Amino acid sequence: MATLILRDTYRELEKEMKSLEKLKRETADKIRDAADHGDLKENAEYHAAREEQSLIVYKIQLMQSHAPFKLIENSEIGTDAVEFGNKVTIREEGADGAEDYYLLGPIESELDLFPLVVTYHSPFGQAIVGKKVNEHFTLDIQGKDTKFTITAIEKISGDQEDARNKKNLSAIGLDKKTEE
Repeated sequence: MATLILRDTYRELEKEMKSLEKLKRETADKIRDAADHGDLKENAEYHAAREEQSLIVYKIQLMQSHAPFKLIENSEIGTDAVEFGNKVTIREEGADGAEDYYLLGPIESELDLFPLVVTYHSPFGQAIVGKKVNEHFTLDIQGKDTKFTITAIEKISGDQEDARNKKNLSAIGLDKKTEE
């Protein structure tokens, strides 16, 4: 079965994969350079580069493991009932306020594009799919039934994703335009 993914997320995935492939090549160069320094048993640079490459390869394989993809266009996302691509506001019984959850897939979760991603495969995700505003559902959380209420359903907009990306860029100091 194909993994659901927003078209905008797929573009981000393509960028991430290119970045990881470039990083993998750079790390291979580091390994080769470190290996030229002699005894590999006591060569910390060599071992650090090998470990870094191992993590890069793992991340590439993890992203590829979700293929094939089914691209979901913003125009295909509805708001009458909870479905993939929705921002869902949910209030837990007894809680002070409601929280926003993003019903998406594993790639959106891996790329950390949105706060509080709930994948459509998870028990929580499956419990909210098809629910409408003011509908209740109950989940067994740590052996206790917990009641929740859907209070709002919205499409995830490009504006929400743009704001999240700007926040990420700002956090690492890349939010300023650079001169070429």
